[in-house]
Amino acid sequence: MHKIKELHIKNYKSCQETKITLENYTPLVGYNNAGKSNILKCVDTLVRGKGQNESSFFDNTKPIEIIALLEGLDNTSLQHLSQQQITSLEPHIEEGSLYVRFFQEKPGTGKNSVVMGIQKPSELQLDVWINPNGLPQAITTLFPEPTFINSMEDSAEDVSKFKASNTIGKLIAHLQTEIINSKAIEINNALEVVGKKLSLNGSERLDELANFDASINDKITDFFPGLSLNIDIPTPSIADLFKQGTIKVSEVGTVRQSDFIDMGHGSQRAIQMTLIRHLAEITKDVTKQGKTNILLIDEPELFLHPQAVELLRSSLKTLSNRGYQIIFSTHSPYMIEQSDIPITNIVRKHSNGTVVTTRLKEALSQILIDNDSQARLLFDTYNLGQILFSDKVLIAEGATEKTVLPTLFHKVMGKTLGEHKLALVIADGTGNIPKMIEILDRMGIVTKGLADLDFAFTSAVDQSLIQITDSSVDECLTIVQKIQSTHNFHLNGRLPCKGNGFKASQIYELMAAESDATVHLDKIREDMKNHSIWVWSKGAIEPHLCLETKNNGEWLRFRQRLATESVENCVDDLDEIRDFFNWCIS
Repeated sequence: MHKIKELHIKNYKSCQETKITLENYTPLVGYNNAGKSNILKCVDTLVRGKGQNESSFFDNTKPIEIIALLEGLDNTSLQHLSQQQITSLEPHIEEGSLYVRFFQEKPGTGKNSVVMGIQKPSELQLDVWINPNGLPQAITTLFPEPTFINSMEDSAEDVSKFKASNTIGKLIAHLQTEIINSKAIEINNALEVVGKKLSLNGSERLDELANFDASINDKITDFFPGLSLNIDIPTPSIADLFKQGTIKVSEVGTVRQSDFIDMGHGSQRAIQMTLIRHLAEITKDVTKQGKTNILLIDEPELFLHPQAVELLRSSLKTLSNRGYQIIFSTHSPYMIEQSDIPITNIVRKHSNGTVVTTRLKEALSQILIDNDSQARLLFDTYNLGQILFSDKVLIAEGATEKTVLPTLFHKVMGKTLGEHKLALVIADGTGNIPKMIEILDRMGIVTKGLADLDFAFTSAVDQSLIQITDSSVDECLTIVQKIQSTHNFHLNGRLPCKGNGFKASQIYELMAAESDATVHLDKIREDMKNHSIWVWSKGAIEPHLCLETKNNGEWLRFRQRLATESVENCVDDLDEIRDFFNWCIS
């Protein structure tokens, strides 16, 4: 199956300079107004080759340019082209790949407003585009008119009115083929009976039609002697009949049938996506046609409950393996399976317009160390919903942060994490934090980490963020040795370890409370911030909040106090908490 593999978009709507990689099944995710819909519209514009008016130009003084890399062009793909088109395209196809360009110098929808071009992949840098005769038609043959489900306002257009490119049109066309194969003679016989009564030369033409002819011919001779008029009602073909097909909706317990457009938004979306699901089930042999149908959907999950969303996702995945290239925007993690996460495109909007971050697939390939476990942890269902719709990410260690930080942030900063477009991701252990930061950094997502103090002496050392021989680390471990006799905790060499009623993390908190450790801890904390990781000066978050234990009951009581008391009464070290939150959003 051939497909559009890459797009380089210039000056199209919010896509001032946007590059994106596409697959057979491509999710586009991101917060509202990032430009996801514009990317879908761009694909539609490219395939149709239709001129655009001023509203499609980011800057009216510059041209729109859309460059697409087509992949998978083989003999099967080209079989529907004319020999002239094949002769024009083949010299520029390399290993099944070809670049196609849509170029529009200035706004306008005239016939010659768009210039299409092709180029060998190996010669892209030369920027010399060939425009052979019949190129637009060749592109249309390779990629028939896309089905574009843009918004809820288009549901009726997609479902209730027959068009060759919409969902109901594709379904009726398939049904028409089946009926013609099995019932063509029966239907044609019935149409012949109708034709005899309605058509001009019908052997049983209705008297009413003959009377109409006579009436108007009596009058036309007053104006144009020698002319005669006859009403002719041609016999419809089977195809004409099927084009009148539509959807009627009946509800359980009633005999009334409703038009699709009379249904509520939820019902409309459910019906629309049900038809797409059915299309997935019946188009089993579409790949044999040698064409790729493009299906573009803006937020297919709208108004659907989670189970319905999962069914829809499965149907779209099925279509993507049966000659359809599916590209859709979504706000729902249920539309993305774990296996789809590496090829999901995260769309953002900055001062220079819409951008698409590096995909997880490419980010992991750029990092030599195996990061599969961190990647899975990053993009589990909870974290996925956080990351996709935020500008920045904070990766924290565990349960305390997950339970307490959102409420505390809102209380201290006056806005929620979401209002600051800051995602809170739980790492399930500090050892995962550096690699998770590295992965997201490769994807172009601003990321910071939060860890307890013991991280700086353990995981940070193991991952070479700081050396065990660092003078500040050495001085802090000397202080640990000095206070051992006072508290009677265990050491493994010079490092704290679990035993005698202590956890290692608690020993670092004891060390942090020593006044002579402050200057060394400040140096270590600055080193960690240079690696985008904040460590607490008191060893963990609990001492800063006057929390004595790490358990659900303590966390819930703290959140209840935040709701009813001033933050000053709830937090022992408000200055560091506030500094930390400001660092997160900086």
